[in-house]
This record gives sequence, C-alpha cells and structure tokens, in this order.
Amino acid sequence: MTAVVKINKSALFELVMAALEAYAIKHDKQKLVAIETGAHLWGSINRQLPFKCNIEHVSVETSAKRARGSVRWNPSSLELKKDIASAFGDGFNYIGSFHTHPWLKNELYGDKKIEGPESIRKDKLFDFSSSDHKCEINSPEITIGKRKFSVALVMTVYSMERANDLKDGEIDSHIEEFSLGNVKLWLQGRVFEHKLLNLCSDAELKAFESYGLKVSNFKGTDLLPIPVNTTIECKSFTDLDLYLKKFGRLTAEETGAEYLNSSKAETRLFAW
Repeated sequence: MTAVVKINKSALFELVMAALEAYAIKHDKQKLVAIETGAHLWGSINRQLPFKCNIEHVSVETSAKRARGSVRWNPSSLELKKDIASAFGDGFNYIGSFHTHPWLKNELYGDKKIEGPESIRKDKLFDFSSSDHKCEINSPEITIGKRKFSVALVMTVYSMERANDLKDGEIDSHIEEFSLGNVKLWLQGRVFEHKLLNLCSDAELKAFESYGLKVSNFKGTDLLPIPVNTTIECKSFTDLDLYLKKFGRLTAEETGAEYLNSSKAETRLFAW
C-alpha cells in the first residue's frame, strides 16, 4: 500500500512560518536561536484504504517546551484542541504531528560537523530520528476498518552562505527539498501503520528498525509504528510556487540571527 498525504498551500505556509520563526527569532527568554518547534495537523481523512489524508490546517504548539535539539508537547493542549476540532466538524479531524530539525553551519553531529547543505543530504539529517520514531510507539491516531495509523511531518531548516536552488525538487516521493533565498528547507512526511510486535512480519520489523530502534527493546504487546510507503502531494511544489521567489537573506548562529529583507538583499536577476 502507498499512503498519500496531501498538503494544501495554506497549511504549507503555516508550517514554513512556524519553522522559520523558531529558527531566526529568540523565544521565551532563550539565549539561543534555531530551536525546534512543533505543531498539530488537521484536515480530512478517507475512511477506506488505501490511506489518504488532506492536511488543511495547522496549529502551532505555543505551550510546547522548545530547545535547540528537542521539542516537547503539553498533552493537555492536544486534548483541548481535539475537542475544539470535533466541535468544528468534518474537515477538522486530527491527522498528526509536525516538528522541525534546525541545523547551523559547523554544528556537530556525532563525530562530524555541518559543512553545508551537502552534509544534510549525505547523512539524511532531514530524516526522522530514533527519538522521533519512538514518540509514535503505542500512539495510533487514525483507525480505518481494523487498521491503525499515525502521520508525522518533519521540516529541516538550514541557513546557507548564499542562495542556491540547484538541488530543489523531489528527493523521494515523501521528501521535498526547496529554498527561500539562502534558507534551505526539506519537508518529509511519513504514514505509520501500528501493529502488535507479536504480529509483525520479519520485513515489518526490519522497516521498524530502519530509524535506529531495536525490536528487542520492546514487548510483544507494544504497537509498533511500521513505516508505510508514503507520497506527499502539494501543488506548491508541483506548480513551482516557491521556486526562485524573491526573498531576503538570513544569517544564523546559535546566539543570534539577522535577517535582511528581500528589497535590500535580493540581487538575483532571475528571481521573481
């Protein structure tokens, strides 16, 4: 089965706004920028297989505890928002979660450091981490027939030394790379089907472990999130809505960031 996650332009706009604000602006009296942020996703869900959902609304988690390398949601916030969504009816179903991976020039990861966007591509730092995947365990949110699913999006952000759009486009059916000025972004989406460990096939257990978790650390009664082949559909990408758009320049390091708007910084003759 290939699952389809559709994202409308309004939702993409809100995701990019949340990601760049957390990347460039200091929050909550913090001394650092480039912090992670998170949001919840809302929209419509097909009630038959194959899995298909439409992300139409985004609610940023302003109550979340955000740091350079993590974001932690307040469970009470989601409980409240689910009831609000229920009152609004069809088209406001809870779909899943969104969070960001902010990276900075020369930032260390393992025994390596970020040299540029090529480091992020080479080591797939736009992928879900083992901690991200662990959050999905025993947490299905969508039931279709007898099958249970969850949906997650992650947006990776990196401020380059200069604008470079050459690599923009689809990396995989569920990963899109795009740019705004010198800011490089990757959006990845994944649908997970939740299955009891005891009932998973060897192929499903191998897929579960692809994010760095070990099956041996879990019980047979745990619901494991098995990654499903996923396709992201967003007209903003296929119609090249954001390609070569005029945009400013963002310079960022851990202790601060400076943004120069497009009227002052955009010098590309072909930007529109």
